Amino acid sequence: MNLDDRSRLHKAVEDLTRQTWFPHIPISLALALLGVLHLMPVLDQAQSLQLHLLTPGSIRQDLTGVDLPGVSQLSLGVFLLIMSVGLWLRLQFAWLLAVLGLGLAIVLATLSLQSDRPAGIWQLAYDTLLMGSLLAAHRQFSGGSFQLATLAALVAVLVLFAYTVFGTYYFGAQFSPQIDTLTDALYVSVVTMTTVGFGDFTPTTTDARLFLVSVILLSIALLSTAVGATLIPAMVSRIAQITTGRRVNVLRKNHYIIIGYSALAANTYRELADRQKQVTVILTRKSDSAHFNAEDIDIVVGDGGNLDTLREAGAEQAKAIMALMDDDSENAFVILAVKELQIKAKTVVAVSQAKHLARVRRVHPDMIIAPQVLGGELLTSVLTGERIDVKGIMGRLLGQSDAVQTSDKKKQN
Repeated sequence: MNLDDRSRLHKAVEDLTRQTWFPHIPISLALALLGVLHLMPVLDQAQSLQLHLLTPGSIRQDLTGVDLPGVSQLSLGVFLLIMSVGLWLRLQFAWLLAVLGLGLAIVLATLSLQSDRPAGIWQLAYDTLLMGSLLAAHRQFSGGSFQLATLAALVAVLVLFAYTVFGTYYFGAQFSPQIDTLTDALYVSVVTMTTVGFGDFTPTTTDARLFLVSVILLSIALLSTAVGATLIPAMVSRIAQITTGRRVNVLRKNHYIIIGYSALAANTYRELADRQKQVTVILTRKSDSAHFNAEDIDIVVGDGGNLDTLREAGAEQAKAIMALMDDDSENAFVILAVKELQIKAKTVVAVSQAKHLARVRRVHPDMIIAPQVLGGELLTSVLTGERIDVKGIMGRLLGQSDAVQTSDKKKQN
């Protein structure tokens, strides 16, 4: 592959990553397909499951052909299908659980190779490729809120609990004493998932022991992840609210960052807040927060051009960073600092004076907004009766059209 081919390939990849559906939609569909593949081998055997849940021993009779991997596949298939919905919504917690589920899928695919299944090698390759794609695209899954994370955690715990109860009842004859009722299976499941281990029911076979090992490992991983993603941030936010008197958002993910105070900054914050968007404001003085007229504003006090301050505000996980101060040079320095972080967040810079437009463009922000620059020209056009080019005005207002550059050159000449 020559240099030109590499350049075209690199450009194609960059263009693809700018699409709003890539890569989370293909990964979500691939995970859903994997869930279906895990369900298909045991779906026929499990059709009569709902008719016999309350009849002791019937599940074992109906699923006599399902071994330990088969029991795991049934729950894993449902789990992966649910997590694919979370990946579609770009939930970070769903990404964590999907990685956990894929790890179990790779283990099951490895076990299937020992049974000489022809599809085992292909499924292992598919699982490994999907795992690599998930890990490579981890920055794309930064969305979600406390409510969505709690819902995803609840669904994951319920799926694991159903897997534990079903598997314990299925392997009931391999315990001492035997587990013959769903009540006993429920009791053993709770004891196992909470890692209490009273020891009144003991597995006597290798399959039963391996099953309990899988439950214990999954329980520890899932519950610790759920607590870390839901309860701990909520507790930290509540403690900060009590000690500081205002709400502090510790989940700065997929949010917007406004740097500095100005009339434009205050109006932008209000519009984003009205749309239920998460916003973090960086101010040099805490007292400036009074100008935003918001009680629960998330503030980081510091210099917006400082890398540590930007990291504290969650710049690496932000959707957009807006330098909206009245000082054009300060705004330009902020954009330079953001570029130094090498992040994917969109950069927006406000320009107050026309003579600074050309210099601000040299820092290559994604968008330049200059309402004051064109205000006088627009007012003059209205008063003198000149024709107003709406498209041109909008382009020049946002600093994105060639008309701005042409206007600047005329003024310089």
